[in-house]
Amino acid sequence: MEQRQLGKHVVQYSGAYSFCAGCNSCEAICGLVHDGVVSPSYNRLFIERGGTRDMVCHLKSCQQCLDHPCYEACPKKDVAMCVDENGITYVNEEYCVGCGACQRACVYEPARINLSAAHKKKERKSKKCDLCRTRKNGPACVEYCPVRCLGVSTEPEGQVTDPKLDVAAKKLSVFTGNLGDKTPELAADSAN
Repeated sequence: MEQRQLGKHVVQYSGAYSFCAGCNSCEAICGLVHDGVVSPSYNRLFIERGGTRDMVCHLKSCQQCLDHPCYEACPKKDVAMCVDENGITYVNEEYCVGCGACQRACVYEPARINLSAAHKKKERKSKKCDLCRTRKNGPACVEYCPVRCLGVSTEPEGQVTDPKLDVAAKKLSVFTGNLGDKTPELAADSAN
């Protein structure tokens, strides 16, 4: 695949820093924060599991391409698929018609946009990582990853090393933490 210009996005650090345990905490917390539910239909990021030989898990999330192919493909751009002042492409689900054009336009395999599997076609909505753009602590998946293998960078996936040594990570906010006694900011809480 050609080298793309990428914006800030959630990344998985190399195995030299921390291995993904495949616990699905990132998927769960993402669904809880955005929709108040945990379900593969609501995932905005995905864990790709390795085979029985390598057993290594890899995070797959929107890379926030600077040319925004998903945004350009949307028939309701600037209404349903939007780009904010920080260059983050996000879905305004209230106006999304669930046509899947953005998902088909994603240049990554598998596509980093999920079309929720609603029974009624009118209820289908595109879902993609928006870096928890309205959350003051940044991406919830990064904050609550129990093995701290996630961060925020502009480097292509699979090329991010130790965040303490990574120049891109030094320039960006890198959110780390564990659940401890903190309660995640859930979708129902953020609506108030």
